[in-house]
Amino acid sequence: MAGADLDKQPDSVSSVLKVFGILQALGEEREIGITELSQRVMMSKSTVYRFLQTMKSLGYVAQEGESEKYSLTLKLFELGARALQNVDLVRSADIQMRELSRLTKETIHLGALDEDSIVYIHKIDSMYNLRMYSRIGRRNPLYSTAIGKVLLAWRDRSEVEQILDGVEYKRSTRADHYQHRGVAKSAGWRSRAGLWRG
Repeated sequence: MAGADLDKQPDSVSSVLKVFGILQALGEEREIGITELSQRVMMSKSTVYRFLQTMKSLGYVAQEGESEKYSLTLKLFELGARALQNVDLVRSADIQMRELSRLTKETIHLGALDEDSIVYIHKIDSMYNLRMYSRIGRRNPLYSTAIGKVLLAWRDRSEVEQILDGVEYKRSTRADHYQHRGVAKSAGWRSRAGLWRG
């Protein structure tokens, strides 16, 4: 939401939206300065500084020494971890995931569909030193991940098209493996309606 749109909201709502906008921007970088952060969230430096100081006093943001670089602390991770503990799916899947990882010796992911993205909510690392990089809480486009394609493959065609409608496809590797909206209809994929032929 742009800064101008935030200003149209009631003060209390606007403040909450601004805080979450700053948190999301901080989550995209290891550390970031006020100038760059204010540009990303389209707020004045003084406004960003004020919110950062409040979040810093609450323990959600850390300042790197005497520099103007800020980063998220583990306090948000703790909140997310508590939320995950309440998800029965994670607890139920953990044993099966560990067994699958033991048999395949590969990294096993558990993901949740969130609009047009996949969010990793649990993982069991591979026993190999060379492994896929991923982290719990990471969000990736459905069309560019194996787990995302699996979640799409078993849904009705109309539902998949609705999910992918309006998605901005981006090249994530040198190989141009993405396609137009029909990416979910690759030959051989199976849905409840039968095989799709692109």
